[in-house]
Amino acid sequence: MNSTIGLVVALPAEARTLIGRGQWQRTEGHLFQRSSLNNSTHLVVVLAGVGMKNAFLASQWLIAEGVLALGVSGVSGGLDPKLEPGDLVLADSVVQEDGNTCKQVWEGNSKFVEIVYAALIAKDIPAYRGPIITAQKPVLSTRNKQALFTKAKALAADMESAAVATVANNAGLPFFALRTVCDIATRTVPMEIFDCLNQAGHVRMFHLIRMLLLKPPLISDLLRTRKDFNAALGSLGRAWHTQISSSLPALLTRGFLIR
Repeated sequence: MNSTIGLVVALPAEARTLIGRGQWQRTEGHLFQRSSLNNSTHLVVVLAGVGMKNAFLASQWLIAEGVLALGVSGVSGGLDPKLEPGDLVLADSVVQEDGNTCKQVWEGNSKFVEIVYAALIAKDIPAYRGPIITAQKPVLSTRNKQALFTKAKALAADMESAAVATVANNAGLPFFALRTVCDIATRTVPMEIFDCLNQAGHVRMFHLIRMLLLKPPLISDLLRTRKDFNAALGSLGRAWHTQISSSLPALLTRGFLIR
């Protein structure tokens, strides 16, 4: 019997980087693709859109489909000042921002994390292992990134990982989170640029064009963001296709089932 791992991604570009341009299927409001990791392990990727609610619903659907492990992957904001665009962060814990406090919602399988991390380093892929925090809203300014880093000591911030980790925990399933840094800790991304994405992760072209006409100086910010985003996707794709996809079936082996 084939075993299946579920993977949640927020953005179409992230999904294309990991599994290519295959045909998406839709059921119960969820867009998904199936692929094979090896002869006995399959992968179901759900294109969830941005944010905790979308990631939570996608994860619950994957659980109902019978997956034996859950994961999340994609780009993130760097919080640790030493991280550069394209650096990978393999989570050994996931923290959720909860008002003015932070709470840990998942602590990783150290054996799996150590093996994958060592393999990435051995292949000269820039990688770090440490906490990832899921924020309630985008963390875009250098001031907010510094404050969150001081509060949580997390390496990177996203808006989905805690939801997927929580669902995995509640179901008693293994979980992994792999993020790649897009915007670094010392760079502010204007909110206007983030607002060009809708909840499904697609670019709102009319909004983008209107923004650039009204605020031409944002063109340089947009070009820089696109450059960093492409660097992040390039690093994510290299890591996924050279190491991560072949490592994931180990999550389902007996020695890795303890979270």
